[in-house]
Amino acid sequence: MNAWVLGALLLFAQTEKDAGSKTAERETDIPPLKQVMVVTGSRVEELQTDSAIKVEAVSREQMQQTGYERLTDVLAEMPGVMTRRGSTATVGGEQIQGIDSRQVLVLQDGLPVVGARGIKSGVINLNRQSVGRLQQVEVAKGAGSALFGTDAIGGVVNMITRDPVEKLEGGVSFSGGSLGAIDGRYDIGAIVAKRLSLFADVEHHQMDSYRLIPGSPATVGPDWRRYDGLFKARYQFNDRFALGFRANGYHNRETGRNFSETGLVEGASNDSIQTYAAIADWIPTARTVFQARAYAARYDENSTTASLQSPAPLAFANLNQRYHRLDATGSQQIGSWNTLQGGVEWTQDLYRGANRLVADNAGRQVTTNDFWLQDRASWKRVTVTLGGRIHHHSLFGGAAVPKVGVVYRITDSWVVRGSFGKGFRAPDLGQLYFRFANPANFYQVIGNPNLQPELGASWSTGVMYRGRRARVGVSVFRNNVRNLIDTRNAGTPRTTEALLALMAQFQIPQTFEPLLNRQTFIYFNIGRIHTQGFEIDGELALTRGLRARWAYTFLDAEDEFTGLRLAQRHRHQGFTGLDYLNTRLGLIANVRGSFYSNWLLNPAAGTRAFGYGVWDVYGSKDLPRGVQLFASIDNIGNSRDRKLANPTPSFDRPDYGRMFRGGIRWSFKRKE
Repeated sequence: MNAWVLGALLLFAQTEKDAGSKTAERETDIPPLKQVMVVTGSRVEELQTDSAIKVEAVSREQMQQTGYERLTDVLAEMPGVMTRRGSTATVGGEQIQGIDSRQVLVLQDGLPVVGARGIKSGVINLNRQSVGRLQQVEVAKGAGSALFGTDAIGGVVNMITRDPVEKLEGGVSFSGGSLGAIDGRYDIGAIVAKRLSLFADVEHHQMDSYRLIPGSPATVGPDWRRYDGLFKARYQFNDRFALGFRANGYHNRETGRNFSETGLVEGASNDSIQTYAAIADWIPTARTVFQARAYAARYDENSTTASLQSPAPLAFANLNQRYHRLDATGSQQIGSWNTLQGGVEWTQDLYRGANRLVADNAGRQVTTNDFWLQDRASWKRVTVTLGGRIHHHSLFGGAAVPKVGVVYRITDSWVVRGSFGKGFRAPDLGQLYFRFANPANFYQVIGNPNLQPELGASWSTGVMYRGRRARVGVSVFRNNVRNLIDTRNAGTPRTTEALLALMAQFQIPQTFEPLLNRQTFIYFNIGRIHTQGFEIDGELALTRGLRARWAYTFLDAEDEFTGLRLAQRHRHQGFTGLDYLNTRLGLIANVRGSFYSNWLLNPAAGTRAFGYGVWDVYGSKDLPRGVQLFASIDNIGNSRDRKLANPTPSFDRPDYGRMFRGGIRWSFKRKE
């Protein structure tokens, strides 16, 4: 760790100590910073400061105090996490410490979110994930495959849904704003006879399409309408046994226009998700816990594309994913210092779709079988975690990944931690068997059944200081990925002979049936990349109602094969915020800024996009009987891509610009 960074930490802590000694009487009026409990770092509930890997967490209250409706905006304010803005209808992915969406596992209540990511460039569209139903969002950074399996090379995003805490509780939220945005939410929860808990959430979201280039008939963000629903139930038979059930889903429809080689085309798309989970919890002794889960999820999409300038026939495509999972876990407390955990998992994943995969609607399927084990031991101020996973894939055979973590609590305020873990990701069904001929643009993408799994390794170390009024932390990280999978432009075969030669070069079977006279993209393993850097983040209670937050991330991301920096990564990224709370008057207000340096679009050509900063403001006022009025302005400075001001406008980021929102919330609680 750099000497200046450590010196800054020491100076910060001493400044707080001196200030506290001089104003001890006044400080008693300032509430201490909250301790945050997380589960994603080790699959057991622990203090955020006790996790061997860095875990970021955002609570329901913090999410409400932004006015945000979608998960991508919430993640954008986390250190080391990058998401692109744009409208809610654009596709929202994420990077964690420079590792892209394809290598990041997205969970809801610890179970994978489906979305046919193998056909969607590896992205689970987080703009489809509403935050209103969530109690907390956690992001665990670094390879997490030892605990969570495939895809967790760069980290894990875990959305934790709400549970009722009162005998009867509920609420209604309605807001509207720019671009015809309407967001409505209705939820109710109950605890019946202290045994049965129920929670339901129903939502509606919509926004109109928009354009960035004046006079252009093409839309950047499409017109969209979405309906969401969540239902949870849990029955506690006795102190030792409980059964739970969860159903979740959404239906989304969007329409938009864009240019193609055949002229202006109009597209319409419908997609929906349904997930069902049954959970059994058994506590045979005070030191032993077992859990078993059955999970089924489905994703369905159909789309049409029609030319508005020629009599070309309507093009239709469909895509379906079916995912099933059975798992069982156990935890045993040994003495007062050791916890042993382990589990077994079985999954089955099926993709099918016309003009999407080889065999079309007959589909392709894989199964996996996993076993994982973790031992967590504590002695006085030291906690050591050792674990690993054995993974078996029906196409690629076995793999094993370890993890190790150490947390040393120097004092009650100072904590040092370090971790190492490996990750793996088998090529998904899209990368192996993709066969897509774009109906509007003359290109095609075909899979490669000869791909090898991606392998990752993550190192991180850091130090944190937490006092009564202040918290500050520094962490250093490095992530290596071998056999990274990407697409390559393989050319445009004009003759049958050229097409056969292309297929033979990449050993692609003839069953893929590629077309002539189309630019052809093929998946391949590109070798090795790394991302490395450091993060600094903290918060300070300035007065009883005023707190400051900040974060900065430095990132170096490189393709070790070419020596070029990776595209779509910001070398410098920062966040700052100032929060005001007056409980007596029922007032909440904040101003938040996110900042990004230039980033590469094409490393080989050296083309770059301009850096930018975005400021948001939010305010709310409590009224009697549980009513709250709120309003927000996103991108108050109207930051947009600078290329839009060129004589021939263009853009690299789809930010619409300044957006306004206002609404009302009503909530009620009936205690015992």
